[in-house]
Amino acid sequence: MLRRFALVLRTLASTAGKDAVARAMPLYMGLGLVAAVVFGGNGMHPSQLTGLAGESLRFRLALWAVWLLVAMPAARALLRAPTTFFLRALPVPRAQLLGAHALLLAVAELPWVALWAIGVGALDGPAAGALAGCAAGAAAVAAHGMLLARPRGARELAPLSLLAGAMLLGAPAPILLACAAPALVVGLRAAFVRAPEVAAGREPSLIPSAAPVLGGALASLSLAYMAALVRGHRAVLARAMALAALGAFIGAAYARSIGPLADEPLAAASLVALAPFALCAGAGLAGPVLREERRIAWLLAACGAAAPLRAGAAAAAVAAPVTALALAHGAAVGALHGAAPLAALRVLGGAALAGLLLSAVALGCVRWSVREDGRDSSRVLLTVLAAVVAATATAWTLRELALAAWAPAAAWLAGPAGARLSSRSRERGAAAREGKAR
Repeated sequence: MLRRFALVLRTLASTAGKDAVARAMPLYMGLGLVAAVVFGGNGMHPSQLTGLAGESLRFRLALWAVWLLVAMPAARALLRAPTTFFLRALPVPRAQLLGAHALLLAVAELPWVALWAIGVGALDGPAAGALAGCAAGAAAVAAHGMLLARPRGARELAPLSLLAGAMLLGAPAPILLACAAPALVVGLRAAFVRAPEVAAGREPSLIPSAAPVLGGALASLSLAYMAALVRGHRAVLARAMALAALGAFIGAAYARSIGPLADEPLAAASLVALAPFALCAGAGLAGPVLREERRIAWLLAACGAAAPLRAGAAAAAVAAPVTALALAHGAAVGALHGAAPLAALRVLGGAALAGLLLSAVALGCVRWSVREDGRDSSRVLLTVLAAVVAATATAWTLRELALAAWAPAAAWLAGPAGARLSSRSRERGAAAREGKAR
């Protein structure tokens, strides 16, 4: 029995596990970098974060929501990977299949377990920390299973309600573990059984018929790029949402941990927290948009689309979701910090403008880095990392004046001048490849 379970676990890890790593690794790497900065000794301690979650309902809800969103790509890949559906036809007890899925899901929840184990253990001792980590991990696995199962009927809604109540009320670890156990069993089984039944559904039209009349060619082309994002790159959009949620929570938690802040320091803290996440989200969205732009380059040339139109459409397609996420970031920071209306409005406006500018910077960095010479990935990574360091340092030193510093860089990188520069870089790269081939 143990040998068969080990074989099932190895098969599941080599199929769904690889898919989960590919989907979740960017988010987990970003989470690791943020944790290294925030918990590196000069910032917060995990006990402060778990303490805030225990004291404040808003922070508790935000913390759970951020983690469930961050780990959802990995959970979805582990429970819904089509490459694992053949396991259901094998003569393997369902308990072993569910146990293998639960074990891999627990591995995906390890950062969450570590946060609660370290945070609670620093105050109440290692034993209490271990129990808190186990309870948090079991509750996260159960919540992901329930979310993917889409509960039906009282038999599934009852344990979900029990788990949600324990999470909302901040129940002690033993009670949370007891409430998570039935939800874990029911939710994991339902998600496992219904995974092959998930239908693709019919894709709605995302481009209004009035777009060419009301907005012209710019609006139509921008909407076409955004439709391509929604239909073919939903994982990228989900990662962008997770990054925005993580940035908002980190900014609000840091501001809350150092006490009440005035309007200007709060807005500055929001920009410092937003800058790296907006750039990473913008870079992730810029890649698919630029690939779509290159794919239909012949059509744009045949239609006589000018360079300013192409650059503006690509910039708008990346800026729209990033600006929306930045607005959500500003609203979340203001709400979680309990800011006054004017301060919240100031944070909201600064976040929206920062999202607009940083999305343009990210698009320009990716456009310049892509030369199709086999080193695009490393070049994009280094360019975006340099932009993250520069933007974060600028926001830290100049505060809200950083917006004025980002504006010319955004206008130059995302405009026609930046597009021409990247075009010349690709032409030089193509000429170099041809020379090597000869």
